[in-house]
Amino acid sequence: MAKERELATATLSIILASLVSTAPARAWCERVCALAKEGQCVEYRTTCYGESTPAPRSSYGAIAFSPGSGSFGYSDNYANRTQAENRAKSECGKNDCKIATWFFNQCGALAISGNGSWGADHSGREQGARSLALARCAKEGGTNCEIKVIHCSR
Repeated sequence: MAKERELATATLSIILASLVSTAPARAWCERVCALAKEGQCVEYRTTCYGESTPAPRSSYGAIAFSPGSGSFGYSDNYANRTQAENRAKSECGKNDCKIATWFFNQCGALAISGNGSWGADHSGREQGARSLALARCAKEGGTNCEIKVIHCSR
């Protein structure tokens, strides 16, 4: 087991050294969440940038929902998830507001049914967020679910 770990560490060191030696002088890399499920990142993406490739703007957003009143609020362009969620809850304005979905450089959507069921989700595109939110609403027993808000953080 120790030999396997030593070999893996050596191999990783070689790979990293080759990446660094071929990168532009002012290059840097960032690791961001590429796929989140139920508020947890399950897949990460690493992107590297050089002098001629500027980094994209990164921002968090969230949608909050009040099941009791049907009120909702949303936010975008925040530096971290907590700030985005706090603003969405504040915009929602009710005591029972809860975070329906949060997103990072993506779009979020909230779908509500007339029978009180609702669903929310996020995706890299508005249409994807719309479809996922409608599917979640239906899964929760919603009939004739309708999108109430779609909002993007980029």
